[in-house]
Amino acid sequence: MQYEEFIDRVLEKSGLDSRERATDITRATLETLGERLDRTVRRGVASQLPAELKELLLSRADGEEYLLQEFYTRVGARADTKYYDAAERASAVLSVLREAVSSGQLQEMIDSLPDQYSRLFDGNVSGPGFPSLDRS
Repeated sequence: MQYEEFIDRVLEKSGLDSRERATDITRATLETLGERLDRTVRRGVASQLPAELKELLLSRADGEEYLLQEFYTRVGARADTKYYDAAERASAVLSVLREAVSSGQLQEMIDSLPDQYSRLFDGNVSGPGFPSLDRS
C-alpha cells in the first residue's frame, strides 16, 4: 500500500474532515505504536510500509511498556485531540495498518503486545481499559 492510499483509507475509516487531520492521527498513532513495540517487531512492520510511514514507526525509542489507556493518552497528546477521539481514530489507523502488512507480520505484532491491545486492530475501542468518557 502506498502512502497516499494509506492516508486516504485513514480519512475514510476515521470520519475526519481533512487529509491534514488524517495525516496527524496517522503520525501520532504510528509514533506511539513504534515506541511500544520492541525493536525486532517494529522493524519487521516498518519493512512493509512506504518510507513516509516507516519513518514514523521508527522515529521513537522502542520497547516502552504501558497499558492501552496510556497508548490512547499519548496518541491524543501527539494529535492534539481528546482521549475518546484519539482511541477511535488510532483504531482506524491500525485497521488500515492491518490491511497494509502481511498477516504473519500482523500476528507477530499483536502477539508482542498485551491482550488488551488486540482491540486496536479490530476497530473495537470499548471494553475493559476504555473508560466511559464525555466526548465534549
